[in-house]
Amino acid sequence: MYDCHYDLLTYIYMNRNNLKEVKQRCNKIFNNNITGGIFNLFYMSEKEMYEELEIKPEEIDIILNLKKVQEIIQEENIIPKNIKYIIGIEGLDYLKKIEDIDELYKLGVRSVNPVWNNHNKFGTGVRPIKKTNNKKGLTELGCRLIKKLIETGIAIDLSHCDEETFWEIIQECIKYKKLKPKILASHSNCKSIYNAPRNLTDNQIKAIAEFGGIIGIVEVKAFCSDLEYEQSYIKHINHVKKLLGNVENIVLATDDMSYYKIEPKYYQNVNIFKQEEVEYKITKLLKNNKFTENEIEKIKNKNYINFWK
Repeated sequence: MYDCHYDLLTYIYMNRNNLKEVKQRCNKIFNNNITGGIFNLFYMSEKEMYEELEIKPEEIDIILNLKKVQEIIQEENIIPKNIKYIIGIEGLDYLKKIEDIDELYKLGVRSVNPVWNNHNKFGTGVRPIKKTNNKKGLTELGCRLIKKLIETGIAIDLSHCDEETFWEIIQECIKYKKLKPKILASHSNCKSIYNAPRNLTDNQIKAIAEFGGIIGIVEVKAFCSDLEYEQSYIKHINHVKKLLGNVENIVLATDDMSYYKIEPKYYQNVNIFKQEEVEYKITKLLKNNKFTENEIEKIKNKNYINFWK
């Protein structure tokens, strides 16, 4: 299966001095399991980066961090050659200037989240903290960023945007529709099923589908329900299928967080499935819930592949 959101590049960077652990983990997750996806470097506040990931403020530099990770992957053969992955950047808080998008594109970046949960100079995330300039939504600089991403051909990931930023990005995409903007929500579920701040309303799901975008139904417990997690996960997939009339925009996402340094017992139980057996578990769940072989293949692989054509 393709994993539409996995922060593997951050995990590699965190453990750049302990690559034995990284190699062991990658051997497990790529063994007849995950065959590709969007692998991200992700960025939070400086405080969170240090406390949760042990990345110091002076180490934070999107371009230099990405170059270092790519160097490690190439020299140590961390990711097997047969794994087909897209490089993503989750949270552009530390983008120094919009022109740096060109450099990120040259380095292989094809997907970005303009905001993470925090609010930044481009827009507002879902976390209810102080608003940027006392206004939610895209900033003027954020509008310039979206235009640049569309012109450059980088997909815009709407997961983590609050509703104001989401809809203002959609408006910018409508404005530049002739340039065929790519949009997705790489790891978000359905607010109609479970009212978590990071989940999407039905109208948001429809808006993404209208642009031919994909929605990564994510197997994080906090976005699925309070209990009966596996059946809740299927409910989110079924809801999108019913809402849109088919499975064409549905993909899968793990957003695996078991590598976190902080509170390991908690983070090792955040996800419904263990990363090394996620493909088997989700396939079995889909079969048991009467999805056809064709639908399962689309959800696991074809929809993701078609999005990037």
